[in-house]
Amino acid sequence: MPKGKQPAGDSGLSGQEPDDSILSLLPPEGAHGDRSVRQIAVDRVTINAKQPRLALPPLAIDELTASIREHGVLQPIIVRPTEPGSYEIVAGERRWRAVLSLGLPMIPAIVEAMSDEIALEVAIIENLQREDLSPLDEAAIFARMTSELGYSIRKLAERIGKDKGYVENRLRLMHAPAD
Repeated sequence: MPKGKQPAGDSGLSGQEPDDSILSLLPPEGAHGDRSVRQIAVDRVTINAKQPRLALPPLAIDELTASIREHGVLQPIIVRPTEPGSYEIVAGERRWRAVLSLGLPMIPAIVEAMSDEIALEVAIIENLQREDLSPLDEAAIFARMTSELGYSIRKLAERIGKDKGYVENRLRLMHAPAD
């Protein structure tokens, strides 16, 4: 079997599940579904226009594409339905882009109906869990959480698992003079 191809019935997940902290943001199981992973058509997925990540570095997508070619998709994307049979990415745009570039027809996904506020929070938290975010990216994300979600600095710190001083210092970057 060629690399990157999954046998019929194999989701390519290797037993991996999405990070529990992200899933804790979603409505309780049973509220909108069983939160099971299913395969959805890549061409029925659209990007989130409010994606909190400022840039998707091409090299990072290239590396992820190579990994998916070799090992398959190890973590499902999270999407929400937009209309029957169509979905918007909440978390996992890089994985979706990598699968798209490989020409694969399907991608593993958790499909969950959620409000705009919850979708934004899930997308933000998923991005904050990445190790390659710059301090300025973090600052921009924190600013969105305070302005669009109405979070106080204390609530924001609690939601992301950081102390209040960390959040305050990142937010100060938004007002720092340019070099």
